[in-house]
Amino acid sequence: MNNLIDRAFIIHSKTFGETSVIFEFLTEENGLISAILKGAKRRKDISQLQLSKELIINTSRANLPLLLKYELSKSYVIKRDYLLLVIYFNELIYRLVPRSQPQKTLFDFYRNYISYMSTTQDHQDSVIIGFEILMLKNLGYAVSSEVPINSIDENDVFYYDNLRGFKRASYYHKGNKITGKDLKLLLNFDINSIQEKKALRMITRDIIINIANPKTIKSFDIIK
Repeated sequence: MNNLIDRAFIIHSKTFGETSVIFEFLTEENGLISAILKGAKRRKDISQLQLSKELIINTSRANLPLLLKYELSKSYVIKRDYLLLVIYFNELIYRLVPRSQPQKTLFDFYRNYISYMSTTQDHQDSVIIGFEILMLKNLGYAVSSEVPINSIDENDVFYYDNLRGFKRASYYHKGNKITGKDLKLLLNFDINSIQEKKALRMITRDIIINIANPKTIKSFDIIK
């Protein structure tokens, strides 16, 4: 049986036995897959297997595939301020994305974001919100609004309903809200222009928590 050869990014890893490591890869053609590298801790080229490095991997076909070969395709130098964001994005993928299903769109926009974080000067909130919104869309939870965009009053306030999308909020509504102006910008994916980014981040966090339940996203605590 032929092996799998694919482009990949490392999303997660854990020790297996005394010297081996199980890697979780986001691959271009085969989605999220696991593979074990035997004797990983004794290998001199293990430094290639790090976050933000695009690899070409060769894995066996088995219930727990072996990582047979790997080579560096491209290395992205992520700015220090954005490294924690890579960890957060990787956990979202690890916790939420179904295994062994094609994820070509997700792979492409993940690679674009890794490249983007190696050069961007944008505020971290913009980077986080943009990734979360695209991630939710890829999972089938595209952020929407009950009110058509042309009918949104910029002075109104809106909250997010998990079943119906953004809805107009009453004066007495408790919880996270954003203005109609920011909602329009969000629906047009003009993330940088949104004024109340912290409020929007709390809304996207609530959406992610609802989708992830009962799993927890531990890296929420490392991004401010």
